[in-house]
Amino acid sequence: MIKRTYSSKEHIEQLNVAVKCENVTVEYKGRPNLLNINMEVPSGVLLAILGPNNSGKTTLLKTIAGIEKPTAGNVYIYARPTHAVKNDIAYVPERNMVNWDFPISLFDLVLMGSYNRLKSSQNPKKSDKVATWEALERMGLEKMAKKSICDLSRGEKHRALIARALVQNAGIFIMDDPMVAADEESINIIVEVLQELRAKKKTVIVSHHDFVTIPRYFDMVALLNVKLFGIGQTEDI
Repeated sequence: MIKRTYSSKEHIEQLNVAVKCENVTVEYKGRPNLLNINMEVPSGVLLAILGPNNSGKTTLLKTIAGIEKPTAGNVYIYARPTHAVKNDIAYVPERNMVNWDFPISLFDLVLMGSYNRLKSSQNPKKSDKVATWEALERMGLEKMAKKSICDLSRGEKHRALIARALVQNAGIFIMDDPMVAADEESINIIVEVLQELRAKKKTVIVSHHDFVTIPRYFDMVALLNVKLFGIGQTEDI
């Protein structure tokens, strides 16, 4: 097997591409949820995935995060296979995909963001608990840290899941509809945090549902309906 070497220019170009999907197809029961997706997401941008219901938005996010495996094609994170960099990807699922009746406090839910750094026999460190408090404070949730997660409002649940991702301190954040049906306070906090992540050169990919707010919130947008119909700067797309 011949190992390819890269010039310094090629290496820099690869590092500037946070996510690359190459001919990605995902099928369920013989039908495609995604068909031949080719896209590149630069480092340090806010990207919205926009499309109708059942267009494959969640499938695309899960495939980029390494949760779903493509039927065909490949996903690369900074030019490496997804499985090689899983700990550097923070995935925020849809609120309705979480069992909010599970008997756990908000603090313990957010602390789970540190688990990717722990070995199987380790407990969270003091620094992990400090990071948890900081994430709760940033999301405006510190006063309810001891509450059961089942007592949270819809907006608070959105913020809790993002707080957990902040504790992970990943390079890439993937969020599935984090603002849907959230209250105005929660949306404002979430948008501020997304912009702060971008300012820290993090890459943030978000499925979104509101055409009107896309130009205010996002640098780039991708139009998806099983196939990718366009991706680029928001004003162009």
